This record gives sequence, C-alpha cells and structure tokens, in this order.
Amino acid sequence: MRKWLAPMLYQVYQNEPDTVPPTNIEPFTFDSPAKGDTYDFSVTLHRTVRSPGRRARAVFDDEVPEAESVLQRAFEEIRPVTRQFEITEAGAAELAANQRLASVASAMTGSHRWIVRAEVNICEEVRQLNRDTYRKQHAIRSEAAAALLHIESTDKVRLKWQKFLAAVEGSDRAAQTIQLTADRTQLPEIIRGLVERREQNAQELLSTVDRIMQSYLAVDMLDFVMSNETVLRRTLELLGLPIPPLQDESILVGEA
Repeated sequence: MRKWLAPMLYQVYQNEPDTVPPTNIEPFTFDSPAKGDTYDFSVTLHRTVRSPGRRARAVFDDEVPEAESVLQRAFEEIRPVTRQFEITEAGAAELAANQRLASVASAMTGSHRWIVRAEVNICEEVRQLNRDTYRKQHAIRSEAAAALLHIESTDKVRLKWQKFLAAVEGSDRAAQTIQLTADRTQLPEIIRGLVERREQNAQELLSTVDRIMQSYLAVDMLDFVMSNETVLRRTLELLGLPIPPLQDESILVGEA
C-alpha cells in the first residue's frame, strides 16, 4: 500500500510551495560510550527533513533515501564526543553532541534539508548510583548546615548572657530586679527588704564611726603627734630635702 501510495503523493505535492511543517522521522536510539568505556550513554536522535520546492508531509521513513546516511553520519560524529565525558555528565555530553551536529549540518544535506538533534541520557543503574550519591551529599550538607546554625545560635545566646551578667555584676540591686522580672507580685516584699537593708547599713556605719572615735580617744595624743613628726622628718631626710628645725616642744605640752 505504501509503495503504491507514495509515488502518487509525490506527484500531487510536487509543485506546491513548502508551506507546511517539516516531516519528523521516527527517533532512533543507540548506546554511545562514556569516558573510560565503563558505562554507555543512551543517545536518541531526532531527525527532521524538509524537501525544498515541495511539501514533505507525506514522505515516509523508508521513502527518504538519505535517512540512513544521515543516521550513520550522526552516529559517527557523536561517539567521539560522548567519550570525552564521564557518565555523570550527561548534560555536558548532550550540549557538546548537539554543537557537533550543528557544525556538520551542511554535510548531511542532499536532496533534502536535515536537522538532527541528540538527547543524551544515562542508564537506570547509573541513575540509581547518582541518587545514592546525592542522598549522601545532601545528608552531609544538611548536617553541616545544622552544626553551623547551632554554633551561631549558641554564640548569640552566649553574648546575650555575657551582657546580662556584666550588667548584674555592676548592679547592687540585680537580685531584686530579677525577682521582679520573674514575679511582679513580690514588689512589696522587695521594697520592705530594701528599706530594712538601708536602715541596717546606716546603723553599721554609725557603729563603725563610733569605734573609730573611741580608738582615737584612747591614744596618747603626745605620742601620736611626736610619732608623726619623726616619720615626716625621716622622709624629708631620705628625699634629700631640707629639714626644718624642731619646734619648741612646749607647745605640745602647754606653757607653764
């Protein structure tokens, strides 16, 4: 049927302008080696043909005499390209393969105009290896990010506590203010404690001053003055300064 129909279609469309989309030939898939020849890429070729001067819509695969030669040329051009890439670099291999096909497009044109595009994929075994690798790398990146976040958060908390403790250390009412922060109902009790503490401190100060005064009263004032005079004169002597003459001691004991 196709052998009979094709010539008729050629005759019908022979003189019509090329106004319809080009004919897409069935894709062709083959294996092309990756770098090291351990694995193969799966390469699918998409061939598009356009007949100049007439429509090519009714051209069948086996009615295009150049289809196989174009396929063979693409096959020969792509294999050396894919061998330059690791099996994990399918994207880069596909880009390079299509650049190569574009550069030799004119050599694939005969009575028809051809466009050949390559899709480069990896086999399921390599795909699974990539998945496993990605999972491991993702786990490592996630753990590292979590550790960094923990460090940063801990450092921020540390600085806040350090600032808080520095403020507490310089405040004599830190304990009371912290108590109020925790429970404001303690305010009356805290105020009562502050008043009592102030009264207690005042009483202690008065007691200290009183003890000092009692000590001075118990000291022999003549011995106290003479001792200080002797220390002062000795200091001036050591410094090499002139020593004033000793005053009449009668002023210390009073005149008769």
